[in-house]
Amino acid sequence: MRTVITNAEVDGRVVTVVLDDGVIVEITDASNGSVSVDGDGVALVDASGGALLPGLHDHHVHLLAMAARRGGVDVDSLSSPAAFDDALREATREIESRWVRVGGFDEHRHGSLDLERLDGLVGAAKVRVQHRSGLAWMLSSAGLDAVLEDDSPAGVERDANGQPTGRLLRLDGWLAERIGVEAPLLGSLGAELAALGVTGVTDATPNLGIGRMELLRDAVLDGSLPQRIVLLGVEASDIEGSANGAGGWAEVGPAKIVIDEVTGLHPDALAEVIAAHHERGRSVAIHAVSRAETVTAVTAFAIAGTRFGDRLEHGSVLPRDLDPILADGGVTVIVQPGLVYERGDHYFDAVDADDRDVLHRAASLLGSGIAVAVGTDAPVTSVDPWATIAAASQRLTRGGRRLGEVERVDPRTALGWYLTDPLDPGGPERRVRVGACADLCLLDAPLAQVLANPTAEHVRMTWVGGRLVHS
Repeated sequence: MRTVITNAEVDGRVVTVVLDDGVIVEITDASNGSVSVDGDGVALVDASGGALLPGLHDHHVHLLAMAARRGGVDVDSLSSPAAFDDALREATREIESRWVRVGGFDEHRHGSLDLERLDGLVGAAKVRVQHRSGLAWMLSSAGLDAVLEDDSPAGVERDANGQPTGRLLRLDGWLAERIGVEAPLLGSLGAELAALGVTGVTDATPNLGIGRMELLRDAVLDGSLPQRIVLLGVEASDIEGSANGAGGWAEVGPAKIVIDEVTGLHPDALAEVIAAHHERGRSVAIHAVSRAETVTAVTAFAIAGTRFGDRLEHGSVLPRDLDPILADGGVTVIVQPGLVYERGDHYFDAVDADDRDVLHRAASLLGSGIAVAVGTDAPVTSVDPWATIAAASQRLTRGGRRLGEVERVDPRTALGWYLTDPLDPGGPERRVRVGACADLCLLDAPLAQVLANPTAEHVRMTWVGGRLVHS
């Protein structure tokens, strides 16, 4: 299908852009009028002065977790313990045999959750409640009875008497095997992303595994997930040998490494893991959130050395004295400004003032010469890129307080984080130019007007490889 987009704002000019066979083949000044739009098989779009951008790429999400949350009870939007209680009572009313999945629990808004409170809400129902961080589950007593075995792993938390508390730490795969989790539906998620102007995502799930990888592959190949996919939690050989020979459905990014101060931090051991990946020709993406984790990660980079493509995921509390190592090593920090809005009020109450000064940095990282890109970590935060752009430029919490004002960036800078190459997130922006892949997002107004109040309502049309996936 040949597509002709007229009256589109591109880099400040009003132009006509022609797409053919998945590529931008012509860009002509609007006043020129030389583009032919006659004939069958031509789609004509009048952009009416709206901005035409490269499609947005979210550099850190968890697709299957996003889809799974949409298939259960999502309490993330609830703001009080009473609302949480009501939602669980309603969700488990007259439930007997099947599992009920609850996602988005946040103890700072929903109150402390233990086995006694959960059982009091859901009775004999088998319920699993996932913490909004994605790192822990709370199971009801009926749920525990259904999955526990004599050889249950260390991630099953126990009290001083050896009795299970109901809390499971980092046991997603183990839990899924025991309850027979149904495959989440990805079609609605693909449509939601397209409506946001998102044409690609990097799935940062560690140790994705063949089964979950194939769910993503099938959704890409049948078109229900039209976005371009980069995977961190697989090996290149997994992609090449999958899809019954239908290669090319995803790209493989850096190797995801999760470090956790709860289980112990060892910079020398981490450096050995980094070096091993580098020797195989692969860069790394290290999950590091707390001050201790970021110090460990950057120290390990200093020991092992860096290579193109190395990333620090989150860097939520990132001391400034680590900046020279990151800048000199060319490490890209994948930031999450959406958390400033979504959890900022909690940070004011619970985060040490010294940590708060280096919390979710952005402007100062750029000022130190550190490459920056953006990832929402959805479903931990909203996947809406326009809300993230607003958060990065305003640094306002839900309650309207300003957190880390010196870390504000202008909206155009924040948008640029979404426009970098999926495999070079800290590099130059992709541009609407002849020869570029036709992954595009059309807005309903000029860019300056949209960025004055960035919202997803401005996304009018989205193309992936020249195929219209949202209108």
